[in-house]
Amino acid sequence: MLLAGVLASCGTSRAGSVDPTYLLPWAAGTSHHILQGPFAQDAMGVCTSGCGSHRDEDGQHAWDFDLPEGTPVLAARGGTVGLVAGSWSPDHCGGLSPMTNPGPGFVVNENMGNQANLVRIDHGDGTSALYLHLSEVSPAIQDKARTGGTVAQGEVLGLSGKTGLTGCVPHLHFQVERTVRADWYTESLPIAFGDPDVLAQDPDGVPAEGGSYVSGNSPAA
Repeated sequence: MLLAGVLASCGTSRAGSVDPTYLLPWAAGTSHHILQGPFAQDAMGVCTSGCGSHRDEDGQHAWDFDLPEGTPVLAARGGTVGLVAGSWSPDHCGGLSPMTNPGPGFVVNENMGNQANLVRIDHGDGTSALYLHLSEVSPAIQDKARTGGTVAQGEVLGLSGKTGLTGCVPHLHFQVERTVRADWYTESLPIAFGDPDVLAQDPDGVPAEGGSYVSGNSPAA
């Protein structure tokens, strides 16, 4: 979750074990930038990553990926569709209070944090992946939400966007979190990615804030 222009809230140190289970949530062969990574701090306690909105335990292991609006968002790991919210207009975005030089269409609303299009994929092991701020959810995924249908790694979940608490800056907020059926935004968990380019740059599998990475996630047929 990103408040554009005012990255005003920071999560624990880099953590993760290399796990090929997870692949970056965009199409193989394409590269995107990390706007904000998991929270980290140096030996002096100075925040070095995730210093915008990834300070609390719910967001401290999240990433904000710089996906332009309309970019297909792919499942980083397979599972079942646990939750979908897709009724918000693609241009419904803003913040909790006025800000300097807001993005086009910026709306001030105290409930903006709950007004985003999203998909949550349940992995069946007590964890789920949250894909947040979508411009739209794939109709096929909306259908699967009604039946708890399965999703393959690489399946298109929707299109990236800027809905909700984004300051109207398009990006994809992604995190793996504890599955709580009554809540869509819960305690985030440390993970690592198995994409070859991620491992070449960061052997721990944790993409670094400020870096750019090529996905190895092939779209599902």
